[in-house]
Amino acid sequence: MDESVSGLHKLEKTDIDRTAEMLARAFYDDPLTLYAYSDGGRESDSLLYFFQFPLKYCLRYGEGYAPTSEVEGVALWLPSNKYPITFWRTLRTASLWFMFKTMRKIGSGRLKRMAYIGSQIDKAHKRLAPFAHRYLSILGVDPEHQGQGYASKLLKPIFARLDEEGVPCYLDTLTEKNVCIYEHLGFKVLEKIDIPDTDITSWAMLRERG
Repeated sequence: MDESVSGLHKLEKTDIDRTAEMLARAFYDDPLTLYAYSDGGRESDSLLYFFQFPLKYCLRYGEGYAPTSEVEGVALWLPSNKYPITFWRTLRTASLWFMFKTMRKIGSGRLKRMAYIGSQIDKAHKRLAPFAHRYLSILGVDPEHQGQGYASKLLKPIFARLDEEGVPCYLDTLTEKNVCIYEHLGFKVLEKIDIPDTDITSWAMLRERG
């Protein structure tokens, strides 16, 4: 997936900061955010730092698209051989200073809670999708633009290309209302996963080869 997609804005490094700000708004009430920030502090700017790294990572190893250059939303894609994120890929993606600054801004307790949820999701991903695929790692739409069809606009051009290539795509969502949306777009639930010691549920979903 190294070609631009007609009709979409391909993210560049210059888009990272404002895209992270948009994702912080989009995921403000996400179950992972609420769990990680159970000690409060969502109103600070620390949440946007959480999204800067996956943006940097996807632009290095995968692709990111917005509907337009205004970045009303974003879809971040990774090839399955670049996920999960390894220690060495992390070092190639971001400087030690960036990682230190991120840890300081977010806080070690919140990062540990995020990492725990991420590890459970990664285990399910590895078990349920051991074949080559594309991973929709993040799909988010700015709250002021939600309900206007931007999610479909972001996904359908990529689906068309994946169908031509005969490649399935995988995602996970922690929000039950999103399951029906993804099913409408051709995904099927592989497994519903209750994450131990939390009240968080993850739905692993797959869209078959076209």
